[in-house]
Amino acid sequence: MAKYDDLNTRQIFIIGIASVVVTAVTILAVQYVYFLLVDAHKETLQAQSSYKRQNAVLNDQAGSISKYGADPLTGNITIPISKAMELVAQESQSESDNHSDNAESKDAT
Repeated sequence: MAKYDDLNTRQIFIIGIASVVVTAVTILAVQYVYFLLVDAHKETLQAQSSYKRQNAVLNDQAGSISKYGADPLTGNITIPISKAMELVAQESQSESDNHSDNAESKDAT
């Protein structure tokens, strides 16, 4: 039989595999460059941004929870957060002491 009419399957296979490899490498390279550019954009955006308004709100909030005061409309009284935390800790301690005293008195009977 004539060999000149046959397809060169080895060459077709090699070209096909090489094409797949080149395509995969190209996709990975484009993805790497894309994420590299996204990270660079995020860094420059963060470096150029200012948070003056947000910091002012946070400072106002910190100031309002760190001083005594009263709301004339509702009649609510405010105390500093550090004092409130101390009061809650003392109340919790006294409740746990009461529970332990009650448990000891029940065990004794």
